[in-house]
Amino acid sequence: MRTTQKSAPNRSGKVVELHRSPDTRDRVLQVALSLFAEHGYRGTSLRDIARRIGIKAPSLLHHFPSKEQLYVAVLDRIFEGLEESAQRVLSGNDNFQERCRIAIVGAIDFIAASPDSMRIIWREMTEESGIGRQLFKRRLPPLFAMGVNFIFRGQREGEFREVDPFHFLLSLNSITIGFFTTATMVRRLWNNNLFEPKVVELRKREVIDMVERTLFINRPASNNEPPLV
Repeated sequence: MRTTQKSAPNRSGKVVELHRSPDTRDRVLQVALSLFAEHGYRGTSLRDIARRIGIKAPSLLHHFPSKEQLYVAVLDRIFEGLEESAQRVLSGNDNFQERCRIAIVGAIDFIAASPDSMRIIWREMTEESGIGRQLFKRRLPPLFAMGVNFIFRGQREGEFREVDPFHFLLSLNSITIGFFTTATMVRRLWNNNLFEPKVVELRKREVIDMVERTLFINRPASNNEPPLV
């Protein structure tokens, strides 16, 4: 009878911990994303993340055995969002030109809504020895291949010009992600907010116009563009 009384609290404690685990893990990923974006991988410690969440640093080890594994999990979550967005666009029923416009709008909306994600992605793209380089080798080429194949198909259908799809996507990547990664500098030097809704809408128009001029065949004389917010 005494044995039963001792074991019951232990079983109960485990059930409570497992029930709370998914919420805690999600919170860890959100806070880690913010701190990694602000201070970089090397400038962020597990203690920093735990302090921001309000838990003890050893508690993080129940969810992620190391800072490197936590960082990779943050990158994985970012790529999952990018891949889901790309799949929705590429599997749509609109013509290739319209799906291209939708993809650009979606990409810029994603960046504007998640600037921390893009700061981490951009840092990994520009650092030769980034912690996430192995994950990038695994996940970025298939994502790029989706875009390359999309442009090839549009070229076969006579909607896109005969540009090099791979180089075109590299350029598009620079004028979308790269533009917003300068936001901190632009605010500091010119006191302009690149994430202001009007600026985001203007950027969509500018990028779409550049893509239409470079990629589209039989570009329409005018588009039904939404007004600036």
